[in-house]
Amino acid sequence: MSKYSRELKLITAQECLGGKSSRILANDLSISSRQIRYWTQVFSIHGKNSFLPNPHASSAKTKLQALKLMWTNGWSLTHTSAVLNQSSPGSLSVWLKIYNESGFRGLQRISINRPTMIQSNTTQKSDSEMTTAELKEELAYLRAENAVLKKLEELDQAKRRKTKKKR
Repeated sequence: MSKYSRELKLITAQECLGGKSSRILANDLSISSRQIRYWTQVFSIHGKNSFLPNPHASSAKTKLQALKLMWTNGWSLTHTSAVLNQSSPGSLSVWLKIYNESGFRGLQRISINRPTMIQSNTTQKSDSEMTTAELKEELAYLRAENAVLKKLEELDQAKRRKTKKKR
């Protein structure tokens, strides 16, 4: 999921193409001017079809084609990713790094090996259905959870006080 909405990107790019400075827009929106210039470049190439959900290159062949497009035309990473209507030049940069390190075989590696999320099989019982031991266990858990949350809040307040003193 993108950090910024498609509508914001379109409006910002149109304003920038309309003559408003990317620095002024960056200050107004708290977005880097480099990001705004990239959105403007994508919008100037693709128009209303910019920033549409785009399936990422799933095969090593398509990744290599993107890199070859960049090399044959002498384009930068940013311009190539704008032509390909990618959300950012970051993925193309990663592909280039992998290709330089491992060649075509490196682009074929897709799996990231993330651990699967463990889901508990316990079903929630109502308080009247729980045994005394289960109620005590839940109470202890909730007390511990509250203690952790209070400690986090206390640390956050201490950090705020410390930054206020520095000013």
